[in-house]
Amino acid sequence: MPVRLTIGLLLAVAGLVAGSLWSAPPAAAGTSCVPPPVAHRGDSARAPENTYPAFAKALAAGVRRLELDVRFTNGDVPVLMHDETVDRTTNGTGAVSALTLDQIRALDAGSWFGKQYRGTRVPTLFDILKLAKSKDASVMVELKTLPTETQMAQFLGRVRGLSMGRHIIVTSFGEDIIAAVRAAAPDLRTAIMDNPRYRQASSVLQFGRTYVVNAWSVTAARTATWRKAGISVRPWTVDSEKGWSRMAYDKAGAVITNRPASYLAWARHRCG
Repeated sequence: MPVRLTIGLLLAVAGLVAGSLWSAPPAAAGTSCVPPPVAHRGDSARAPENTYPAFAKALAAGVRRLELDVRFTNGDVPVLMHDETVDRTTNGTGAVSALTLDQIRALDAGSWFGKQYRGTRVPTLFDILKLAKSKDASVMVELKTLPTETQMAQFLGRVRGLSMGRHIIVTSFGEDIIAAVRAAAPDLRTAIMDNPRYRQASSVLQFGRTYVVNAWSVTAARTATWRKAGISVRPWTVDSEKGWSRMAYDKAGAVITNRPASYLAWARHRCG
């Protein structure tokens, strides 16, 4: 075989291997017989959801797949917040979209969970993407609202500024939101979310090759059908050993859970 062709083949293979490792972080040790966990809003059973401590705990436990929620401030900065308002998870009040970044940064986002987290701040998307990149982790980013043109530019700027494109899947319940992301950034992976219904593979594929679906809709037969169509399944949210066992039996994809550290302990025991 000519030397040039041999080198070309080697480079091509190396590229494929690197690409697969980049987009799919390795499973934690001892979890080979069950799906890997995705930390829902971080390790939200042990730290306040969508905060730096929650994601740091998940990563320290060995989790390499994170999930978070994004909304935009008055000023179009993407920050982590599940609810439309800051009322439930901070000591403040009001809609995220009505508050400036400085106002949101001044809030206490930890005391509601436990006094040891007093003073925890609401992180920006950049904060957590930077943390994820430092651990070679992937991130499922749920957009809670349809971004304006400026907000989309801010969002994509954070992703591309950290070269995180291959580490990210943008998710949403809103078909219009996923369509907007795909139009603005065809290179990003996207996924539609469903609850409580589920959809056929042809419908899923209109929005990407990952499907974030309520765990109650997941069965072995449906998983097999989705996988046959080239779709990766992400069941949510599963927090009990009984539920984790069912996901393993149904051969589901990476399981989204509020208890990722507990999931890993269970998986190591189960997988030996």
